[in-house]
Amino acid sequence: MFDDLPPDLAQLLPLRVWHAMWLQRIDTKIAALQEREAEQEQGQENRPQEPD
Repeated sequence: MFDDLPPDLAQLLPLRVWHAMWLQRIDTKIAALQEREAEQEQGQENRPQEPD
């Protein structure tokens, strides 16, 4: 197991909350980027053809 972690709950619980907060921020950013990419792909597929 990881011996470099704090030995008590008083120190571990705030670390857990902090890391959970960061994971939520990262997940939110990933979702936003995935949505943006999907919108761009959809826009390219629905683009009218250029006139001759």
